[in-house]
Amino acid sequence: MSTNPKPSGSTLGETSKPGLKRDSRNYDDGVDDDDNLPIKKTRTMDNPDHDHDGKTILALDVKPLAIVEADTPKLSRQFWKAGDDKEDEPVPRYCSNDAAVRVHPQFLHANATSHKWALGALAELLDNSLDEVCNGATYVHVDSTTNEKDGSSILIVKDNGGGMNPSRFRECLSLGYSRKRNMANTVGQYGNGFKTSTMRLGADAIVFSRCRGTNGNNATQSVGMLSYTYLYETRKCEAIVPTVDFELVDNNWKEITYNSTDEWFDNVDTIVKWSPFLSQQELFEQFDYLDEQGTRIVIYNLWEDDEGKLELDFDTDPHDIQLRGVNRDEKNIEMAKAYPNSSHFLTYRHSLRSYVSILYLRLPPNFRIILRGKDVEHHSLLDDMMMTEDKTYRPVRSLEWSTDEDMVASLKIGFVKDAHHHIDIQGFNVYHKNRLIKPFWRVWNAAGSDGRGVIGILEANFIQPAHNKQGFERTAVLAKLENRLREYQKAYWSSRCHEIGYARRRKPKTNETETISQRDHKSDVPSNRVNNDKGSFSASAPAVGKRNFQDVTQSSLVGRNLDNGLKNAKHGHVTSFNETVSLTQAAELQKVKDEAAKQVAELQRQNTQLKSQLKDLKIKIQDLEKSQKVKDVLAKRLKVSQARNRDFEKSQKAVTDIFQEERARRDVTEDALRKKIREASDVIDSLTMKANSLEAEKAYCKKVHMHLH
Repeated sequence: MSTNPKPSGSTLGETSKPGLKRDSRNYDDGVDDDDNLPIKKTRTMDNPDHDHDGKTILALDVKPLAIVEADTPKLSRQFWKAGDDKEDEPVPRYCSNDAAVRVHPQFLHANATSHKWALGALAELLDNSLDEVCNGATYVHVDSTTNEKDGSSILIVKDNGGGMNPSRFRECLSLGYSRKRNMANTVGQYGNGFKTSTMRLGADAIVFSRCRGTNGNNATQSVGMLSYTYLYETRKCEAIVPTVDFELVDNNWKEITYNSTDEWFDNVDTIVKWSPFLSQQELFEQFDYLDEQGTRIVIYNLWEDDEGKLELDFDTDPHDIQLRGVNRDEKNIEMAKAYPNSSHFLTYRHSLRSYVSILYLRLPPNFRIILRGKDVEHHSLLDDMMMTEDKTYRPVRSLEWSTDEDMVASLKIGFVKDAHHHIDIQGFNVYHKNRLIKPFWRVWNAAGSDGRGVIGILEANFIQPAHNKQGFERTAVLAKLENRLREYQKAYWSSRCHEIGYARRRKPKTNETETISQRDHKSDVPSNRVNNDKGSFSASAPAVGKRNFQDVTQSSLVGRNLDNGLKNAKHGHVTSFNETVSLTQAAELQKVKDEAAKQVAELQRQNTQLKSQLKDLKIKIQDLEKSQKVKDVLAKRLKVSQARNRDFEKSQKAVTDIFQEERARRDVTEDALRKKIREASDVIDSLTMKANSLEAEKAYCKKVHMHLH
């Protein structure tokens, strides 16, 4: 059975509102309107002084939720000032004599201040919709409309996920309740995202949700209002969220009452009064926008900046939602046009479309994110990288991690494709469970140009994200990851920065020390001292880094020749030690010279090749310069042609104006001539009539004259 029958052929973008069958029952204190929607009327009761059928209207005796002062305070429209109470405004009094602990309304605002960045708050709502993929969600649509009460803008987030039954609906509007805490493929775990995000974007929000019946239960739909304006201006002493629920019975929506029907209608009246909708009927018509299941969030009274303008910019781009203020940099916007591979780095801070395109590492198949009627195209930052290298980070397991956590993070590191322009773009994009937590995280703040152009991508599921999902909790695990990423970036930059036009860097000292220790360990240079009658000879290993390769070779050879000389002396050969050393040393030196000559010849050959390549490059540069000159000439000709075209257009316009003036004069002249012709024609007609009259009189006179004679 369909909970919301739709006409055939309806699509996502259509705004048709099919009628819903609602409760058709009669109530003692209310009747149904034309759409079978329960509408509250003033209650009546029997008067003992009248007949049984007589009714007397009595005032509705309803206990107020809180004390409302005579002078109603007004909530500031600026987010960072909305939590401040003015000295001359009344303070809400305690509502009850019981000892219950309550959540003050200002906690809603204080809780929302965890979102310093408005687009981060919007991303929380997208996370909730993406988590509904397991319940059949195929899209989430972020759009805007106009508040008919005051003409202000309204933000709408709608998906076709599984929706919420009344129980889950109240959990969603409660603080700190989450069913996603231990789910593997969801980011949410604190039960705080919906409240903080909606209150960060606007002062008030209304949620409509429809849920299919499962396990033999009927389908339900609910509406609830989380309104800071209502709580603040009525001076409530605790956070109150009015909600109403419906149940589909026999294809009719019937209200679900928990305590009394009066309470149900009171909640409806409160929602209508503080909502952007003009009537109860218009409020309930919002359910018509939902499919058989789904959720629709309406955020209104959006926050303003210090200049009185909306923090969210709906006007600059009809298919985007952008931010005003410090997050918007016009210089970066212009650079993004010149460097398309760096556009996300330059625009994600102020453009929701840019941010959402990289928000998820992977999107589920057939899931669409629609922003103001246009699909957001998913973008992989790997497409913006070149000269990539793969790294694997395996942190040392500590007691704070569970045994089932994935302790491996695969890292892609490389240069952005615009790096040869030497623009200052760098940082690592760290994802957690498919969600971007730290975009372009700058871990190396080096002086000068070191590190520019290096970006990376990794998914670290072993680090806990912060409550606002715009960073990670500062733990020892995060500090270790940050240090390791810094080392990766330094090593990559030092080894490859010359490939994009920077000067070649020296190797890091740590690597240099390791190389030296390895070389010292492998090289075993003997140190001998021999005494004879003619003097002493000492051969010692030279200090590494102080002498060249020939010095080391000579010292080694002296030690070997020393042993050979002693052996010859033992066998009775009468050969001078010094002569033996000199001859052998000369032979070895000759070999070294030959090797050096070969190396020199090879270097000369390479030098010749490089000169040839340089010559070719010079020729290509000359060709490019010629092409540039031709381009400049053509550009000048184009400018001249454009100037001539403008002059021609001006002349043509002048001629057209003259022609129009002449035509206007001609029309005036023609009108005057036509008028004169009409006047002459009238005179001619008058004269003709007079002539005819005279002719008739003349003929009559003739007849009379003939008759007389």
